[in-house]
Amino acid sequence: MSADYGNFVPIVVESTGSIETVALAASAKVGDSVKLIFRALDESEPPYTCRIVSPGGKVLLERVLRELPDGKPQSAPPLAFTAGAAGEYKVEIWQLYGAARGQAVLMVDEVVV
Repeated sequence: MSADYGNFVPIVVESTGSIETVALAASAKVGDSVKLIFRALDESEPPYTCRIVSPGGKVLLERVLRELPDGKPQSAPPLAFTAGAAGEYKVEIWQLYGAARGQAVLMVDEVVV
């Protein structure tokens, strides 16, 4: 069954671990609202914790997810944040009561005028 991503072109972000991070955009620029979904490569049960860290090391978002937003029909909505600076954003996700983990790096580019 394929997922319906609307007008977004899903790209797999540079990920490691058993939970893959997918950005719902072809690229990300400063000021963009970045939407992320996740794919568990192995069976895992919720809840999960997700943390997004800015290029400067500030935690932008840390949230417990009752279900993994995977882009499939009736899944949780994508996780969204606004990219305030150019650079590498670190995305960490882990199963709260298990071993499933994922780490990813999302590159955000400067806005070219």
